[in-house]
Order: sequence, then C-alpha cells, then structure tokens
Amino acid sequence: MEENIIYEPPKHRGLYLDPRTKVLVMLVLATLIFFVHKNLILNSILVFIPIFLLISDKRYRPAFIYGGLFVIAIFVKIYGGKFEFPYLISMILGLIVELIFRFFPVFMFGYYIIKSTKPNEFISAMNLWHVPEAFIIPVSVVFRFVPTLAEENKSISNAMRMREIRFGTKKFLKNPSMILEYRLVPLMMSVAKIGEELSAAALSRGLGGLKKRTCMVELRFGIWDAGMAILIGVLVIWTIMGRI
Repeated sequence: MEENIIYEPPKHRGLYLDPRTKVLVMLVLATLIFFVHKNLILNSILVFIPIFLLISDKRYRPAFIYGGLFVIAIFVKIYGGKFEFPYLISMILGLIVELIFRFFPVFMFGYYIIKSTKPNEFISAMNLWHVPEAFIIPVSVVFRFVPTLAEENKSISNAMRMREIRFGTKKFLKNPSMILEYRLVPLMMSVAKIGEELSAAALSRGLGGLKKRTCMVELRFGIWDAGMAILIGVLVIWTIMGRI
C-alpha cells in the first residue's frame, strides 16, 4: 500500500523573522534613520537592530566590524568638537560618521536579509503580497547571485595568491597592471556568466511561466515578528514625539 508523501517545511529554531517582516522593517528603518540625527540614543537603537540580527544569524564578523565602526563614530561625534582638525580632515571625518549613522544600517540590514533569507522563502512571501513577477524574478536572482559571486571571488583570490599576484609582491611592483588583467577581468567575466546561468535556472523552475506557480514553503508570522513589530511601533512613536 502506497503512502502519501506530504512535504513538511523545516521548522526554524531561534530568532526567525518572516521575509515580509524583514522587508517592512528595513523600509521603516531607512525612513526613520533620516529623522533622528539629533537624538543619539534613538539613532543608536536603530543602528543596533541590524547588529543584533546579524549576531543572531551567526554573522559575527560583519556584526563586530560594523559595531566597531559605530563605536568609533559615536566617539568622534561626542568628542570630535573638542579637538581642532584641519578643515579637510574635519570634513572627511564628518562624512564618514554620517555614512555610518545614515547609510550603513540600511546596508547591513540588506546584507542580513540576503544572508538569512532563502530564495524560495522570499518568492513565497512576495507571492502572498501579490507582487508582480517582473519584480520577483530579478530580486530572487540577486539572492543567488551575491553568494555565488562571493565564492567566485574567493576562488580567484586563491588562484592569484598561488601565483603571487597580489598587492605588495614582486610581480605586482614590477607590473601593477597584472591585477587588472588576472583578477578584475576574470571577475567581470564570472559576473556575466553567473547572471546568465541564474536567470536560466530561475526560468527553468517555473518563474515567469504563464500558469500560476505554487510554492511548498509555508510562511506565517511568529512571536519574533510580533516583537519586532512592537519595537518598530515604539520607535516610530518616539520619533514622531521627538519631532513635535
């Protein structure tokens, strides 16, 4: 007697956010962060959110690098006015600090979304929102493209290290253009090839077809999504009250 095989999606343990929650939080974060430049405490909380999520996803290296940059930016913002720097250095420091406070949180949150979200989860979430496939297909390709490109870049770096073609070596000092020829050119060729292969793979899986595509991933909001919604709501109210 044949038994019906029913697919059961893997259960997520620990801190898991629905892809829809991630997208909404990133949009709210990108909006709020431009209205809290005078409130250092609120700005710090907004910056800490992507750091905390990266640590929860075991992305310790980018989390600690960004956290270190943020600590330096806070030190410069608090004590920078007590020191006299030349005009050019002061302008560069101010630009770097503003980049860390304004743009880096959004970039790090986008990095967290790409690293923690599987393409099938993202596609299922966008289908639940009835997002057009003209948007879903390119973005789903990006979710595969970034990790694949990182692996390709690592392979090229290992090959160049074996040939001693890197900054500071005798071959580099003798002919610096070798970096362009042996590193950037293969990387550019890999980018074009990876893009074509991933686009073909997405279409072969049914994306862009005439019939409605089904998805075996079950998405539902959980306790962490509710907690994140409450936190974002508090931050929005705090920002509005601070602007009044």
